[in-house]
Amino acid sequence: MNLQKVRTTTTARVTATVEVTTGSWGPGCQLDQVYRQAAEEAEGTIRRLLSESGGKARLINVERIVAITTDTSTPK
Repeated sequence: MNLQKVRTTTTARVTATVEVTTGSWGPGCQLDQVYRQAAEEAEGTIRRLLSESGGKARLINVERIVAITTDTSTPK
């Protein structure tokens, strides 16, 4: 059996997870404000980074936001 060689081209698409650390908020901020502003800041950071890809990469979705709250009060 004599198989004919076939020339092909191949592309690939990779889905990646990126973690972005955002700013900090004072004790007077409500968590809904933290989530909203963290999402906006992260999206802006990622879009700026992706703009250098020449259209090869895009932001599809923000999957999860985790708020980390620390008690800053001093013991009496």
